[in-house]
Amino acid sequence: MRNRKSPWIMLLLILAGALIGGIAGGLLAKYPGFEWISLGGTNGYRELLAFSMNPLVDTHVIRLSFEFALRVNAGSLLGMILGIILYTRM
Repeated sequence: MRNRKSPWIMLLLILAGALIGGIAGGLLAKYPGFEWISLGGTNGYRELLAFSMNPLVDTHVIRLSFEFALRVNAGSLLGMILGIILYTRM
């Protein structure tokens, strides 16, 4: 039997760690002494990448737009690292 780890499990653990850590970091960044978690950004996050096509299609009945933003804080980075550590220990 092969002991082969799936890359999908690693991706899932990294995304779950980023999500949980990001939420925790966003909540903690509002309290005095924890401002460092936001990495100098606003609302507890630092925006690394943003892309917007607004509006892509506008027919006055249907409006279609596309927006992508990558925002991180120290909590989400720690969560991603924890996800990688959990994957390697499996």
